[in-house]
Amino acid sequence: MNILDSKILEEVQQGVIPGMTYSVIKDNDIFHGGVGLKQIVPTNENVSEDTLYDLASLSKVVVTVTIVSKMYAEGKIQLNDKVSKYLDRFKYDDITIFDLLTHKSGLPADLDDLSIVPREELLDKVYKTDKIYETETDVIYSDLGYILLGELISKVYGKPLDEVAKEEVFIPLEMSHTCYNPIDKSNCAPTEETTTRGLIQGVVHDEKAFSLGGAAGNAGVFSTNEDLSHFMNMILNNGMYNGKEYLPKQIIDLWFKPLVFEERNNRYRSLCWIVGCNRLVNRNNGNIISFNGFTGPSLSIDRDNNVGIALLTNRVHPTRKNNLISSQRANITDSIYEELGIKEQPRM
Repeated sequence: MNILDSKILEEVQQGVIPGMTYSVIKDNDIFHGGVGLKQIVPTNENVSEDTLYDLASLSKVVVTVTIVSKMYAEGKIQLNDKVSKYLDRFKYDDITIFDLLTHKSGLPADLDDLSIVPREELLDKVYKTDKIYETETDVIYSDLGYILLGELISKVYGKPLDEVAKEEVFIPLEMSHTCYNPIDKSNCAPTEETTTRGLIQGVVHDEKAFSLGGAAGNAGVFSTNEDLSHFMNMILNNGMYNGKEYLPKQIIDLWFKPLVFEERNNRYRSLCWIVGCNRLVNRNNGNIISFNGFTGPSLSIDRDNNVGIALLTNRVHPTRKNNLISSQRANITDSIYEELGIKEQPRM
């Protein structure tokens, strides 16, 4: 895909990102590639297609939403169940699983103090956090809600989140390189170079997930572009993978259904996924879902054109001050649609 590679190389040369790997699905064809560097600190190393990237908040949709959706489809939970039914320490009895999934629980976006602390201390902070608005009266994207969903998953299955993710997501979808807490850290694209943690490589960048042992409902997953193509393929095939039903089509339809309107960002969400895009959101279009992670990765699934796009990069390397990808990501997706010969190019 020469147009795409050229566009990514242009972004690398302009310092937008160190490098990028990608997977693009169009109908039954899958394209993989990689351009640029895996790291520039302490030395330059070229990216390879099997480089593991920290997915940051993509963990929410790849793992947390997927597992909760499976639990719902199998009758293990109901989306309108109270969170306190499963988590005894949760102090609110009016917040449902659905509220957490759609970011309308009333909980704030984050903790005030992101210092690294022991796991139980971090959980204490989450459980003690007060609402900042009444449940269901607003939509504020919240990491805390997804930490709670990760704890809820562990409670229902009776085992740690990373074990559940492996059994319920990674193995069935043949995501053989995807994991929490990678063993081979040398194959991971490093993220930020910090004064307190040094160069972060092969461990989760998010401070809260790090405090929770590397596996949390909000962050912690590492993956490759090929593994994510399996995940996108399942969605584009309405929940089918390798000829077997992984999720019912009704669940996939729900992922594409605008459920709440995030007024401050002028966009709709389904179960966490952003539904529609900048050009289509006011038309309430439910045929495109997308999601971005703080460290730079993104996913986009376009049902109308049967296109899936995974872009993996580490824009926070070596510093989180570099946020140029936010304005340039659309140029990369435009080049993909141009390469595919699709004139209408939905922006992520």
